[in-house]
Amino acid sequence: MDYPIDYEAYSTEEIMDIVEFLNLLERRAMGDAVRDEDLLRRYANYRAILNNQAEEKRIDKAFEAQTGIPIYKTMKAIEKSSR
Repeated sequence: MDYPIDYEAYSTEEIMDIVEFLNLLERRAMGDAVRDEDLLRRYANYRAILNNQAEEKRIDKAFEAQTGIPIYKTMKAIEKSSR
């Protein structure tokens, strides 16, 4: 899948981290066993890399359009259920 990432704005390592997080979200949506802790840790890393709310919203909107998975809503539900 071609993820909605500005590949020029991030280092190779950062892109790999972002893609891993998005891939985990997709795997979980398809029913794969993905631990909440793993997703929460990767989400925190994802947000630290982007460090820009507008960019997060842009990626969330584009990712949801491609996959049907809303990043923010999904992660808030996981955070809530993990408490």
